[in-house]
Amino acid sequence: MPPHLLRRSLFRTINTSSNPPPPPPTLQISENDVCQVFRKNKRKKAPGPDGVTPVCLKTCADELAPIFSYIFNRSLEMCEVPACFKRSTIIPIPKKPKITGLNDYRPVALTSVVMKSFEKLVLAYLKDITGPLLDPLQFAY
Repeated sequence: MPPHLLRRSLFRTINTSSNPPPPPPTLQISENDVCQVFRKNKRKKAPGPDGVTPVCLKTCADELAPIFSYIFNRSLEMCEVPACFKRSTIIPIPKKPKITGLNDYRPVALTSVVMKSFEKLVLAYLKDITGPLLDPLQFAY
């Protein structure tokens, strides 16, 4: 059989499965989850470009959780992350005590603490879904 016909027949057998996999459950972030993530923030971390400090999120977690859970869920529904969450500030940190040139600095990106919290919530959801599918003997990549 010629290779192009073999590929076609193989493609048909792969794509004509009668039992498609079930869709994953939709991600719905609860106020309680947001509150827990905000409370786990470390107090001495630097704020991102939005100026929201981890101390503020930790202290006001109960008051801010309903607002941010709405924003996070709306972002997931629309499949779009707000632009203010995606900004970062680059800070040059010296690598050596004595600076002789630009290569003696290491760039550090300060990102939004709110976005990091959102990413933690989505990561926990993804780990729950993909956990059973991963090989327990794989340790990298």
